Amino acid sequence: MKEVKPKSFVRWFDRQFDSNTRSEYFDEFLQRLEHFPSVLNRLLKSCPIEALTRKIGDKWSVNENIGHLILLEDLWRMRFRDIKEGKPDMSSADLNNTATDESSFNNMLVEKLIKNLVSERHKTIAMLQNLSEEDLLKTSMHPRLQQPMNIIDLMHFVAEHDLHHLYAIQSMIGSMKNL
Repeated sequence: MKEVKPKSFVRWFDRQFDSNTRSEYFDEFLQRLEHFPSVLNRLLKSCPIEALTRKIGDKWSVNENIGHLILLEDLWRMRFRDIKEGKPDMSSADLNNTATDESSFNNMLVEKLIKNLVSERHKTIAMLQNLSEEDLLKTSMHPRLQQPMNIIDLMHFVAEHDLHHLYAIQSMIGSMKNL
C-alpha cells in the first residue's frame, strides 16, 4: 500500500459529512475500518522510538493519538447500537477528550497500544457484520453535527476520523525526522 498523503489538514470539529449514504458502500467502509490498524502499524515502522511519546506544542503524542482511537471504539459501538435500536439521538462524546488527556498512554509500549486497537476494532467489525439490511436504513441524530446518520454514514465518519489521526501521526513523524 502506498503512503497516505493528506491533501490539507482540516480541524476535526470543522469537518462536515453527508447523510443517507446508500448500503452498497457498507463493504467499502467495513474494509477501511478493518484494515486501519494494519495501515497505522505500517506507518509506525518508520517512526523513531523516541518520537512515540514526544508532544509537539499542545498536540497529542503518537501514543496518545493511538490511545484516543482505542478509547473511542466503545463510543462507536454505542452509537451503532443507538442507530440499530432506533434511538432518536446517538450517545454523545466528551468533546474535551478528558479520558485521553488523563490516561497514561505515553507510559505504554506502542506495540501494546496497537494490539489493543486491533482487539477493540475487531469487536466493532464483528458487531457491524451482524447487522441486517434493515438496520442499515435506520437513522439517529448525531449530537455534534445535528444531522441524522445511518449506519453507513457513521462508518464513513469513523473511517474519516481514523484518517484524521493517521494524517496527524504522519505529520508528527515527518516533522520529528527533521529535528
